[in-house]
Amino acid sequence: MTKPLTEDDATLAYAKAWNRLEPDRFLEQLAPNAGYTSQWVFEELKGAEAISNCLRGKMNTVRASGAGDLSSRVQVEIGRTTRGTYDRPCALMTQGTAEVKAVVIFEVDDGQIQRFDMCIPAFYAPVHTRVFPA
Repeated sequence: MTKPLTEDDATLAYAKAWNRLEPDRFLEQLAPNAGYTSQWVFEELKGAEAISNCLRGKMNTVRASGAGDLSSRVQVEIGRTTRGTYDRPCALMTQGTAEVKAVVIFEVDDGQIQRFDMCIPAFYAPVHTRVFPA
């Protein structure tokens, strides 16, 4: 029997996807009608296909520019929240520096990622684990 997908699993898959710039394993865990929001974008992306196209495009851009520009390099660390829902797993995203630019949280149900949200770090006051999954 397979263990059910958890928020910890989703966070780990997302971190690995960005640290490797290989989104497939993460995208396989999305529910067909999954949602993705970012506090820096006005509209929610709905559906695994739309999210897949967006995430692949972002990773392709980072891969293309990252070859010669370390300031575009993305690293994702596993973190835990201290605000909102306390001790919730989250992905801490950095780009070019060690400063966390975004916190990503996940909602998992029925063995799939139902939604994930990219948020301003101050809203969740995350703590670092210094775990950068590869």
